[in-house]
Amino acid sequence: MSNPTELNRSVETLMLRLNRLGTRRLRQLSWFRAKIWGLVLSIFTAGLTSLKEDKQFELFRKVPLPEGPLVVVANHASHIDSVALVTMIGRTRPVLVVAAADYWLVDKASELIARFAIGIWPIRRGSDKAFEDLMLVKDLVKAGVVLVVFPEGGRSENGEVQDFHTGAFRLATEIDATILPIAVVNGDKVLPRKSLSAKHKPLNLRIGKAFKVNDVEKDAKSTQKQITELHKTRVVDAPGFGFSRVRKIAFGWVGLIVVFFWAVGEGIFWPLVAEMPLLLLVVTVGFRWRGALLIAVSALGSIVGVLTTWWLVDKGFHPPSPLTTPNMFDYARREMIDSPNSAFWDQMWNGIPVKVYAHEAGAIHLSFLEVLQSLVPRVLRIAILGGGGWLLGSSLAKWLKPNLGLVQAVSLMAFPFGLFQAVWFWTYYKG
Repeated sequence: MSNPTELNRSVETLMLRLNRLGTRRLRQLSWFRAKIWGLVLSIFTAGLTSLKEDKQFELFRKVPLPEGPLVVVANHASHIDSVALVTMIGRTRPVLVVAAADYWLVDKASELIARFAIGIWPIRRGSDKAFEDLMLVKDLVKAGVVLVVFPEGGRSENGEVQDFHTGAFRLATEIDATILPIAVVNGDKVLPRKSLSAKHKPLNLRIGKAFKVNDVEKDAKSTQKQITELHKTRVVDAPGFGFSRVRKIAFGWVGLIVVFFWAVGEGIFWPLVAEMPLLLLVVTVGFRWRGALLIAVSALGSIVGVLTTWWLVDKGFHPPSPLTTPNMFDYARREMIDSPNSAFWDQMWNGIPVKVYAHEAGAIHLSFLEVLQSLVPRVLRIAILGGGGWLLGSSLAKWLKPNLGLVQAVSLMAFPFGLFQAVWFWTYYKG
């Protein structure tokens, strides 16, 4: 958009739209952007970690921010800086990023990204209108919108913190806003200048000490110094919140108890497969013997569950069997009468719950040794699936650490479809 008149019109139109939206709508948009960008960062980078003094906040954890009017000032070396700050701030408060109108409003594609993907407040830099444009956002900031300003005025070419302009500090003085310094660390390594794809490296936000402006010039220089020092700190490659929590469970007694009793329950009445919690946990343990222990405990639980159902049915008590069909029981009964060992081999992959086979083993009064011997395929299936998840999770750990929660959520959402298909097939099976 080379025509200054058209650029001025675009700036004024966008400012008018933002003011009309109000803080409530901006809060909703900011929250949505934060969620979307959080997913993007978790998939394409090694994750975003925010650090405030001695506290660490992984990607999907909310970071406490100062109350009242707030202006965030940060260093700027990459386009991913805006994304990271929107992801962190937008989870708790509405946020707008001050950006150059002559860069972001020059064509329709850039404008769409600026308006909908980031949420910018445009300024016409290099003109006498630059500070005037910045001041026009003050009503939104006073109403609760967090304004992100990159006081260097543009992206640093060498990644180092450049001299700060004073516009953000003058705005803060005008509306009695708090200044919150944040150093974006490793942004230029994650998404270098002129690069279109992010590198799988960690991204940090180092949060400094919030303050009220007393002297514009001195505070601008002291903030630049504070951000420079924060920017020099080492990069923290922390696993995501979900990965940390799951790993802690996997290495504790809770993990062993969950996989054991889940497998026991599946052998009696539970409609979900024994390997589900096993796979959720075993992918986090790395190449440690803990993985083998979790697999063994799950297999033991499955054996106990199957033997329990066999014993109960043999004695005349029939446990509930949700999400099963008569065809499943008929098919399993025929297989158990023909050959118990072959029956459990078939059960490994045919979609019929193991509790159905356990029920029929009791119904035809197989002996304890017959049932126990026939469970070899059952143990083998848990070992294959659990071992595969263990090795795959250990091999892909650097990709799973930032976004394990997303992977597990997608997997859990997909499971009901597989369960529905199995129930549907065995409802109408004619064999």
